Amino acid sequence: MSTWDFRVTLNRAPTDQEADLLYEAGLDDCAVAGGPDGSTFLMCDREAGSLLEAIMSVLVEIRSVDGLWAISVDHDDAVTLGDAARRHGGRTQASLRQLASGQRGPGGFPPPLVEADNISVYSWGEISTWLRTAMGDDIPEVNRDIALADAAVKLACRARATHRETQVRRLLEVA
Repeated sequence: MSTWDFRVTLNRAPTDQEADLLYEAGLDDCAVAGGPDGSTFLMCDREAGSLLEAIMSVLVEIRSVDGLWAISVDHDDAVTLGDAARRHGGRTQASLRQLASGQRGPGGFPPPLVEADNISVYSWGEISTWLRTAMGDDIPEVNRDIALADAAVKLACRARATHRETQVRRLLEVA
């Protein structure tokens, strides 16, 4: 078994009593934290056979507390080119900047997710995939299960909001 690190954003901040219930439900490997935007999330380090199993077990434990549910699942995918260079370990920030600007390499470097105040934020998953495929860099693949889990959680939220849980569940079975 491996320990998987991920973050689950909640629909709202739990009360003290609900936080105790979350802990009792098995979320003793998750810490409740708040974001600068007022969001509340659980930082989880869950041991499981796969990342999807880890995420599913956390989601089940969250749903055991009435009135709480997940609204997204993510990890630290957003990076600057400096962050990407540190994660890569074999490229410098200057090298990545040249690849991003098209001064070097085959072109097609992933575009930034956000550009503001002379800071560009990229997806580490997109950069690492591009470096592996376009440049032949030997770096580990980013686990795409986070994206699948996040899409499933967001679909569940939409289904819940429109009272279409049963229909969406059936749709997933036949799709």
